[in-house]
Amino acid sequence: MPTPRREHLLDTAEQLFYRDGFHATGIDRIQAESGVAKTTLYKHFQSKDALILAVLERASTRVREKLEQQADELSGTGIKRILAPFEDLHGICEESDFNGCLFNNAAAEFMYSNPAIRALASEHMQWMQAFLERLLEEEGFSADKALVLLPMYEGLLTLARVQESAVAIERTLGAIATLLAV
Repeated sequence: MPTPRREHLLDTAEQLFYRDGFHATGIDRIQAESGVAKTTLYKHFQSKDALILAVLERASTRVREKLEQQADELSGTGIKRILAPFEDLHGICEESDFNGCLFNNAAAEFMYSNPAIRALASEHMQWMQAFLERLLEEEGFSADKALVLLPMYEGLLTLARVQESAVAIERTLGAIATLLAV
């Protein structure tokens, strides 16, 4: 069962990793900003890598639960259900601390140096692919269109790091509607 201190450490670490990067954020900084003793930090996480994995696992669970809840609420609404995660990007990309996709950030920083972290990021993307395939099938569309939708979704998260995303999101919504109409 997660303890309040463990959750506080995860919150602090996730915020710092997301904003400043995994390599740029040291254990001392996490410890200092969380106000938790270093012994407590190491009681919960044996290493920085273990902390990173825990942050990614928790974030993946949170994303999955949110997307599944939204999908359940919109079941049977056709294209509206498919577009909903993309429409949500308007709010996500406009957040003051927005810095792209946490999982792509992790994969980029640990591409060759940490197979476990890269694998967890890859697993999250595989889940996203399967989730989109399932939604498409359930709403009567071809599941293979997920092979186009996932790069569109992740591309918007990347683009929004360097430029205004509202127009790109709107154009992507239109492109998806066209893709699914075919």
